[in-house]
Amino acid sequence: MSKADLRAMSAASSTVASSFSRHTAGTTGEPTHISLSRTELAQMLAVRAYCYNKHGLKLGQREARVWGRAANSLTAKIRDFLLNRKVFYPAEDGAAETVEKLVKWSPEYLYGYTSLILEAAQIAQKKGLKPRGVKAVICTAESILPAQKKFIAEVFGAPVFEEYGSTEFDVIAFECSRGHLHLVNPWLWVEEEDTVLITDVSRKSQSVVRYQLGDAVSLAKADCSELGSMCSIEELRGRTAQQFAYINPKQKFHAVVFGRVLDSYMRNFNDCFRFTIRQKEYNSFYFYLSEQPLLGMRHFRSWISSELITKLELQQDLNIVVSCDNTKAGREKFTYFVQEIKS
Repeated sequence: MSKADLRAMSAASSTVASSFSRHTAGTTGEPTHISLSRTELAQMLAVRAYCYNKHGLKLGQREARVWGRAANSLTAKIRDFLLNRKVFYPAEDGAAETVEKLVKWSPEYLYGYTSLILEAAQIAQKKGLKPRGVKAVICTAESILPAQKKFIAEVFGAPVFEEYGSTEFDVIAFECSRGHLHLVNPWLWVEEEDTVLITDVSRKSQSVVRYQLGDAVSLAKADCSELGSMCSIEELRGRTAQQFAYINPKQKFHAVVFGRVLDSYMRNFNDCFRFTIRQKEYNSFYFYLSEQPLLGMRHFRSWISSELITKLELQQDLNIVVSCDNTKAGREKFTYFVQEIKS
């Protein structure tokens, strides 16, 4: 079942007045509407509450939502007030002031896009801000590298947990204190194929069967019963549309290699930054960094090039271009690798 199938189903069905709904623009920019009954919405919230409770959090505690700009509507303001949260957008002009306000507000936990939380952590460190009272940081919607997670935890003085979910199902998997990304929703059946397939076995308002989220994941049994199912997401490889980088038309490698190499660089040289890699032609990779590495651009390019050639066992050099044109986080989801080769 594709997202297009779900949109067609939503358009063909009439939503009863008592139902609830969620909306998402989606990765492709096409809106998706999810219809929920009171029971179905309660199930979603119950799963989230369960995950939070396992980490000493409760729904309704002071939440700093590190997201896109807060909506200015009266409805949004009332909702945020009732949920005891404030929305912070630490990007573009005024980012430093935004982070100062976030720290001063003293949230009990942070929740939001990995790229924006990382941006907030970098600003807080540079300005010498000392967040107090933060119990946890929850990163969602975007991948996070171990080195980035370690940096965020040090700045905010709190453990960092990864959440995997979607507007259609809310929380699908949540990280335990041992680092396993457990499947946590008992009403979802999750299958691993070319793309992850999800079936909601309890939803009656919409029939969601073997639904393609568009992500590639690896599932495994973890020797851990700390949270949810013993089954966990061993590796979240990202959008299926951005899976492979190409040396030539016949030689390719999985883009997850970039994440592993960059994480290794950050750990080895005690650095931390955001990055995007774009490929527009064969054997050429453009690295856009959020800021200059501590040891300089030349050192970064040389080390990354050597490491990639070694890991990929290549007999040729890679054309790598590095710049600090910046990967300023916007309102869209952040991604590490963008494939732009025209077929």
